[in-house]
Amino acid sequence: MIEIVKMGEDAYHDETFTVDRPNGFPEYLLIISRTPGRFLVNGAWADYPANCAVIFKPYQKQAYTASGDCYIDCWMHFTSDRMILDDHFPFGTPIPLQQPEEIFQLFHIICSQYYGVSSHRDSLLNQLVDSLAYMISDENKTAPLPEIYYQLISLRKEIYWKPAEKWTVPYMAKKLNISAGYLHAIYQEYFHTTCMKEVIISRIKYACELLASCNLSVLEVAEQCGYNSVEHFIRQFKSSMGITPAQYRKKHAVRQINP
Repeated sequence: MIEIVKMGEDAYHDETFTVDRPNGFPEYLLIISRTPGRFLVNGAWADYPANCAVIFKPYQKQAYTASGDCYIDCWMHFTSDRMILDDHFPFGTPIPLQQPEEIFQLFHIICSQYYGVSSHRDSLLNQLVDSLAYMISDENKTAPLPEIYYQLISLRKEIYWKPAEKWTVPYMAKKLNISAGYLHAIYQEYFHTTCMKEVIISRIKYACELLASCNLSVLEVAEQCGYNSVEHFIRQFKSSMGITPAQYRKKHAVRQINP
C-alpha cells in the first residue's frame, strides 16, 4: 500500500534555492520540475531542462539547486510496503518527460484527492501514485519521439471521436501535410495497423453502441457511422463481429424496464 506523507504543487523558490540532504528522507521523494535545475547525479553536477521527473529512494542522497532566476516543482513524499519500481529504474536521476502535461495533470488529480475527503481516498491515492510511477518509468524507457508521432496521436483520437467523417488516406495525409504513402508507412510503424483499419474499428464500435442503445434502423445506424451503403456496412460489421447488425441488436440491446 502506498501512503502519501506530504506533497505540494508548483512550489516556487528563488535563484538561491539549494537542497543538500546527504542521508535523504526515510520515505520516497518524487519531484517533477517545471523549470530547469541542477542535480547531483552519481557524484557529478549536471544541468537538466524543465519538465523532468526524479524519484529518490528512502535514505538516498538528495542534492539539487536552481539553475536560473527561480526553481518551481511539484513534490511528494510517500511510503510503500513494496518496491514501487525495480532496481533497473534510475533512482535519483532526472528523466526528461516527453509528454509532461499528462504527468502534471495526473499529479494535480493526486493532489486534489490527497487534500480532499473522498470516501475512497486511500484506495484511489494508492492506485494513482502507482500509475504515476509507472508512467515516469515508461518515459525513461521510451526513446525521444518526433513531432509526427504526436500529430498521428491527434489524428487517431479524431478517427475515434468522429467515426462518421468521410475518412480517406489522402484526406488524412492532407490534414498532416504529408504524402499518403508516408502516412501509411509511419502509421503502420507506430500503431502496427493501418489508419483505414482504425477507421473501420471506430465505425464498428460506434455501430455497436447505437445498435445496443437506441432504436435507429440499420440503415440509419450505417449512415451515422459514415457508410454510404447499408450493404457494405452489414458486410463489414459481420466480418468484424461475426454476426449481422440485426443479430447483434437482438443479442445486446438494452432491455426496457417497465416503471
